[in-house]
Amino acid sequence: MLIAVLSLVAADAPADIVELTDGSRLLGTVERWGDGKLILATQFAGTLEIDASLVVTIETDQPVNVDIDTGDRLVGPVEWQSEIERAVVQTELGGIPVSVGRIQAIWPKDGKGPEVLAMEEQIAKVKQEAEAQRAKWGVTLEMGLFYTEGNKDIFTARGRAEVRRKAPRDLLKFYVSGDYGEESDERNTAEAKGGAYYEHLLSERWFAFGKFDLEYDEFENLELRVSTSAGVGYYWLKEETHELKTRGGVGYLHETFLDGLTTNAAQAELGLEYRLDVTSWMRFTHATTYYPTFESIRDYRLVSDSGLIFPLGDSEVWKLKLGAQYEYKSIPSPGTKSLDQTYYANILLDLE
Repeated sequence: MLIAVLSLVAADAPADIVELTDGSRLLGTVERWGDGKLILATQFAGTLEIDASLVVTIETDQPVNVDIDTGDRLVGPVEWQSEIERAVVQTELGGIPVSVGRIQAIWPKDGKGPEVLAMEEQIAKVKQEAEAQRAKWGVTLEMGLFYTEGNKDIFTARGRAEVRRKAPRDLLKFYVSGDYGEESDERNTAEAKGGAYYEHLLSERWFAFGKFDLEYDEFENLELRVSTSAGVGYYWLKEETHELKTRGGVGYLHETFLDGLTTNAAQAELGLEYRLDVTSWMRFTHATTYYPTFESIRDYRLVSDSGLIFPLGDSEVWKLKLGAQYEYKSIPSPGTKSLDQTYYANILLDLE
């Protein structure tokens, strides 16, 4: 009823007229007839898609193209009446009656025909598929600073940079990070890390991976730690806003300490990564990796990082990350503690 009233209000304006089986009279522009539907552009309700079986009459006030099943095309205003199953096309040669069942398509005189539209849709689909297959690069820069002056002068700085290349079946990441701190002008933190990670999908859920990590930590008495591993993993959740994956593999561990001690061992790796977009503006991330050596079940490392990421204002690239890192070594080197804990609030620049 509302559609009929609105249509009558616009009755003075030139327009095509479409009547439906329920008595509705629609005014607009016939953009396309074919494939069992009528596309009608209106001023009051936008573009409507109507089931062809509901159309009783069509009357166009401007010339349109009319394709017939013989391959012929007529051009002119159309008067269509489904009750008598006949349409009349007012061509330059006069009115030409056409059986409704023989009409293949109708569209504006200067518009695009079904063949052109189908070709454009196919081209758009090919471009979309090509875009989906194209690898995308991203960069994340992360920085946090803290300074206090008074009874104790404390300064800490931490940063991280990550470059990643993501394709439909491959993920490649490179990272470098560092932590530095002083208390009363004496250094109490000096750590640097770097590495690479590669992942390749074997199926919709299973993937193979390879990792390479380097680490230096002055206050862990660590001059160099080299850790490599490779194996397989599985995506338990793989959605745009919710992801959970685990992985397992074997590798090699080499450690050189500042006191001259060197260790080499075969190691395993068990990892878990979780990501959840809690809301459209807040993301939770968590990663835990367990590195036991094959020489002793008591000799292992456990590394964990959890964080919440928020946008800064309305920006899509500047963000705030609040998080905590834990690194536990079951058998630390002499004079060092087993557990390192870091709590941070970092500014992120996330470029996709």
